[in-house]
Amino acid sequence: MKTIRSKMMLAMLVVSLLIIGLYSLFCILYIDKSVKTTLNSTIAPLAEQSANNFDTVVTNYGRMFSAYISNDVFTSATSDKARLDFLESCYTDEDGEYSYALYGSDCNIITCTAGLCTVAIKQEDVAKALSLNDVFYGDIISIKNDIYFSILCPVKLDSGNSIVAGVTLKADALNSVIENINFSENGYAFVVDSQGNTILHKSKQKAVNRANPVKMSGSDSTYTDLANFITNAINSNDGSAEYDSNEGVKYIGGYSKCSYFGGTLCVVCPAEDFMSASSSALKNILYIGLALVIITVLVSIFVAQRMAKPIVSTTNRIRELAQGNLTDKVEVSYSKDEIGILSGSLADTIVRLRQYITLITVALTQISEGNMTHRVEGDFKGDFIKIKTTFNEILESLGETFASINTSAEQVNSGAVQVSNSAQALSQGSTQQASAIEELSATLNDVSTQVKQNSKDAKNAYNIVTENTKAISACNEDMNNMLDAMEQIHSTTAEISNIIQVIDEISFQTNILALNAAVEAAREGSKGFGVVADEVRRLASRSAEAAKQTAALIENSTKAVNKGSELAAQTAHSLGDIVNDSVTIQGLVKNITDASAQQAEAIVQINTGVDQISAVVATNTKTAIGAASASEELSQQSLILKNMIAKFRLAEDEDHIEYNDDDDYGSYDGYSSSGSNNSIMNKAVNDLLEPDDDDDDEYVDKSQLDSVSEDDLKIVLDDEDDKY
Repeated sequence: MKTIRSKMMLAMLVVSLLIIGLYSLFCILYIDKSVKTTLNSTIAPLAEQSANNFDTVVTNYGRMFSAYISNDVFTSATSDKARLDFLESCYTDEDGEYSYALYGSDCNIITCTAGLCTVAIKQEDVAKALSLNDVFYGDIISIKNDIYFSILCPVKLDSGNSIVAGVTLKADALNSVIENINFSENGYAFVVDSQGNTILHKSKQKAVNRANPVKMSGSDSTYTDLANFITNAINSNDGSAEYDSNEGVKYIGGYSKCSYFGGTLCVVCPAEDFMSASSSALKNILYIGLALVIITVLVSIFVAQRMAKPIVSTTNRIRELAQGNLTDKVEVSYSKDEIGILSGSLADTIVRLRQYITLITVALTQISEGNMTHRVEGDFKGDFIKIKTTFNEILESLGETFASINTSAEQVNSGAVQVSNSAQALSQGSTQQASAIEELSATLNDVSTQVKQNSKDAKNAYNIVTENTKAISACNEDMNNMLDAMEQIHSTTAEISNIIQVIDEISFQTNILALNAAVEAAREGSKGFGVVADEVRRLASRSAEAAKQTAALIENSTKAVNKGSELAAQTAHSLGDIVNDSVTIQGLVKNITDASAQQAEAIVQINTGVDQISAVVATNTKTAIGAASASEELSQQSLILKNMIAKFRLAEDEDHIEYNDDDDYGSYDGYSSSGSNNSIMNKAVNDLLEPDDDDDDEYVDKSQLDSVSEDDLKIVLDDEDDKY
């Protein structure tokens, strides 16, 4: 996978190469066009200037010949031979091969030297010279692998006769003028006549052979471009054009009309000869482009390295953060661009995550210690506010639940104490009843021997029965109270069962939360979060076990209460019978004093009643003992439940907080924000925010957090946050 640095370097390199390539292409095209435009605009004036120079040379030849024959020596000569001798003396060997001739006014030849004039000069040429009465130039012709031209000039002799002097010269002098026209290294000039025949050329052989590209193009298409160029030159006074030679070379040519021989002078040169300068310029452009590419590569490497380094560092840190690493620092880029904002935001995010984990760790530690009054504080932002709110709602719900359980436990304990007291009183009354029945039975056994004292004993029995009736009435009222208490215990037991079910559900939900936290911790690789999940799971297990034990105890208490309720109902029924019997006894005893005659029958009835009372009292005594035992057991179980709830610090326990006036910040229940505890807190927080390389210090010891107050934790966290 390509890194951002390589992508940036590649992008900058591609852009620079594209710009440099387009710039170079533009320069090449511009230079090529400029060179061609300049060449076209230059070669036409050059051709015109060359034609003028050629005309000047030809004119000078004519003037020179005219000067020779105008000389007095020539005009005053007595014979034609003397005149020829004079002309021969005027030209040197440097002028090359030449021939002279004299023509009469009838255009016929008078005399001549050699035979060139007879071949080169025609009678119509002589006639034109006479008609012009001025220098006349004959055509350039090819003779014996050489080229010649003639000059004719009319002259009036001293004798009064008019003749025409003619000279035929080699055209080497004229051809040398064409040969000296150099527009470029491979450029050359040539002269064509009105028919397209080459009469002068840098290559003399072509002039000798009278090459005619116009005619040659008819049989060879490679001469078409050159033929068109020559045709345009012949039909125009001057100008320039491009053409491809028969050899496939691109030529640029200029042309201009000559004043003599009916010719047109053409100057041509290969386009490549003038592209050398542009080639040099192109090479320089390529070198400059290459230098720019190298500079661009170096600059792109530097810029990409400078820009990619913080991005790569931030990317690696984000990857480590995804793996749960909150300990390493972030290399913050302090630039004001997006890279600086990105690295700064990442550093702030990691610091806040550390804060959140530390605050949650402290809160869970407080819960594990049974402090239900603790609340998660701190500056939670964004979606983390939901975590804070949900966590506090869980703590609030747990606090309210345990407070309700504590209240119910106190009510159960109070009811159990009342039932125990009533059962003890009932047991004591039953014992007294048994004793009284025994005494009554003994008295009735002695009735047969104590009839004489019947009135006195009856009076005493009446008093005793009256006391017994009051006691039984009081016992009946106590039994009714006990029934009400048992009913309340039964209702409270049902409520406790519901509360235990709620606790069990809370334990189940907490266990699920711990399991999810463990899964997330395993996924993220966070040891600290795993420890928190284990602590939550352990707390959930302890809560579930306590709920189960409490449920078992409540179930046993419920069974005992139900049994006690049944026994109490039976006891109440028996007491009702006792009350009725006591009223009967009271009436009977009272009637004893009024009906002594019926004493024997009354004694039989009393014996029967006493037997019944004895059986009822025995049953009552047994029931009272069982009720006392059950109420004692219920009281013990309620104390156990209250002691279990007492492990948790609830909202109503805040009244028990003790403050130390000597401490500026205050402390409660062993938590202090000053002294040694503050140093422990600072160490704990520093270990969380900036742990050492030692793996043993990566997580804060639970014993350290036990002595850290939340307010102090927020102060230290805020100080750490300000560092970023």
